[in-house]
Amino acid sequence: MKANLLFPNKFKLIGWILLVPAALLGYFVIFHDFEFSFLDISVLSLFPGKFNATPGIPSAETSVFWAITKNNLTNEIVGILFIVAALFVAFAKEKHEDEYIAKIRLDSLLWATYATYGILLFSLLFIYDFSFLYVMVINMFTLLIVFIFRFNYLLLKIKRQNNEK
Repeated sequence: MKANLLFPNKFKLIGWILLVPAALLGYFVIFHDFEFSFLDISVLSLFPGKFNATPGIPSAETSVFWAITKNNLTNEIVGILFIVAALFVAFAKEKHEDEYIAKIRLDSLLWATYATYGILLFSLLFIYDFSFLYVMVINMFTLLIVFIFRFNYLLLKIKRQNNEK
């Protein structure tokens, strides 16, 4: 089975080089409200008003579909950097990609999907208000994080078993 949709192997190293600083910055952005002040700029905002509580009835706040607004882009840049880096790490070919690696990749992705939606279900039942919002922001990245850990753990386990033989 040929994995045509995977990135070339060299993307894995690029991904790791970008992922480590993106994860560190992401931690400070989420938990310590860190922002680079030079990233305070005017940006195009789609649907800038608050969502109306009554569906289908427009209000003065929601009747505008776009606006130019001031925003700090630190969290957007860090989020994009993290996603791109994690995609490179997760979906770059291994040096020796074969059917067994493809099966491990698929099993890891399934495992990560179950874990991510398990967290979502738990959060829907037991976490509320802004705490729920924080969990959802973090959960956007959980699928890739869990996949990377699970896939690399299984690869390491296989390498150890092969070295013992």
